[in-house]
Amino acid sequence: MHTFKLFRRLAPYVKIKWNLTLIAYVCTFLQLGLVILQPLIFAYLIDHVLIGGNRKLIVPLLSLSLGIGVLSIVFLFIRVGLFRYLGICNMLDIRNELLKHVRQIPIPEIQKEGPGKFSALLGMDTATMGNFLNHILVEITSQLFMMLISLGILYYMDWRLGIVATLSIPFLLWVPGLFRNPVARYSSAVRTHNEEIGTYLYEAIESSQEIRALGLEGWERKRNETMYKGLVKASTRETLYAVMSFQISGFVISLILAAIYWIGSYQVLHQMLTVGMMVASVTYLQNALNPVQQINNFFRELQGAEVAMGRIEQFIQTPIDPYSENERKQVSPASEPQLEATPSDIEVCSLRVGYGGTEILKDLSLSLSPGKIYAFVGRSGSGKSTLFRALIGMMPVLEGEIRIGGQNLEEMTRSAISRKVGIVFQEPYLFRGTLMENIAVGKLDATEEMVMQAALNARLGSLLDQLPEGLNTKIDHRGFQLSGGQRQRLAIARVLLHNPDILILDEPTSALDQLTEIELMDSIRQVMAGKTVLVATHRLQTIMNADRILVLENGCLVAEGGHEELMNQSAEYYAMASTFERDTSVAGQASHKEGVLA
Repeated sequence: MHTFKLFRRLAPYVKIKWNLTLIAYVCTFLQLGLVILQPLIFAYLIDHVLIGGNRKLIVPLLSLSLGIGVLSIVFLFIRVGLFRYLGICNMLDIRNELLKHVRQIPIPEIQKEGPGKFSALLGMDTATMGNFLNHILVEITSQLFMMLISLGILYYMDWRLGIVATLSIPFLLWVPGLFRNPVARYSSAVRTHNEEIGTYLYEAIESSQEIRALGLEGWERKRNETMYKGLVKASTRETLYAVMSFQISGFVISLILAAIYWIGSYQVLHQMLTVGMMVASVTYLQNALNPVQQINNFFRELQGAEVAMGRIEQFIQTPIDPYSENERKQVSPASEPQLEATPSDIEVCSLRVGYGGTEILKDLSLSLSPGKIYAFVGRSGSGKSTLFRALIGMMPVLEGEIRIGGQNLEEMTRSAISRKVGIVFQEPYLFRGTLMENIAVGKLDATEEMVMQAALNARLGSLLDQLPEGLNTKIDHRGFQLSGGQRQRLAIARVLLHNPDILILDEPTSALDQLTEIELMDSIRQVMAGKTVLVATHRLQTIMNADRILVLENGCLVAEGGHEELMNQSAEYYAMASTFERDTSVAGQASHKEGVLA
């Protein structure tokens, strides 16, 4: 079956604990063996006690049956506990591998698919694969063991009974085949609908502010109803086909049991078989045929496992970015070229960057010397953020190259880039935890004094003074209780603690008032003295204080120079600077308020 082929290909990603797995399987077979002995004991009891009248055997036989039952429970307890433990471990192994791959595929691929797909992949699909390994596979193996042993005992008791059971098995296996295709089709449809719903639910929660502000509750409700119709239809049909398969198999087994009772009764009447053995034979026939029905029942779960493992395999085959590929090729960390911890120049040569058929940067070339602050200006969509993401290896380069400190960026590893270049995005992500923990991720071995200094450099002193617990203050999801400006400064403190040679600030102060931004940029200039700072902003004061200004338009560098020079020589810059100046005057009127947008 394709499911097992998929599993063999994915098995290398699972760290199987062979010793515990072996113990669990041994307990499984011992427990099943004890269960199989019970019908023989009762057959002996019927023939020699109830019919034969040997009362002395009652206590020994019942004691033996009770002992076997207790021992069976012990083995069952051990096997269930072990397989549960192994299932969780295997699920986490797979999840860690997938999460590792998420960190290696291109960022645009993640942004395009949205969080819903990856949540389902890391959650539901990994759990399904773990369930296949430590439940479905175990149960199928157990049922096959039960079926083979029971068949052997039936042949030993009477070859006719064995033949009836053997001939019945192929027919029982054939029945589910009638429904295999529709079950597989609707199982895949259910999985796809659940994935889409997961994405929609994530968006529904994240967009709560917009939904309420625009009064879109009714629109959202209608959209959800339309979306759920497909899930209800596919799930209902999947269940109906699965139940139909189960019921037909059960009816066939009832017919076979009736035939066995007829054959057994005939043999008892002609003294070819004892009453006890006939009763036992019925039990063993059920033990031989019920596993077939159970395996048929697992067909639905097998289809779900096949869909999940197919998606996992497809995701693992997603190409990774070149920087992660360089990391994989490293024999050891020592083999990685060590970049000097000194300011680095940046060379961008004939760079073309795009994604999904859209070219954003077009034949862009620029040269940035170390030890300066560069301000990037341009209209929305001019390519500033794309350039910054390309500089940290988060956008695919179509043509050209980026060189940092003389080394081609595509020859560097992801870890080398992160050590060399730090970035603060316009919408920084804050983790659930304390302020200190959120800053300290910039340097995991940082002391509290180092974290505090970074916070002060990011002008967070006034905020910390207002908080009774200071740096140990806990924040909720994405720093909900903080203002936009406070979140941005927290992210700046994080990257300053990281202490990169090149600092990129992508609209990092959009939520700050003008006075706070000026103080913050002065602090950054001091901390990053001798290093390189790239900043995208709409604040004229910050632009004017930069050592050099670069103007982007439609993905191209159209002008470069100082403020006065560009005001006289660049019509694009003059038009934008005039707008910046008007915005700055508005912001200045409310500079005492944090979070005024410029």
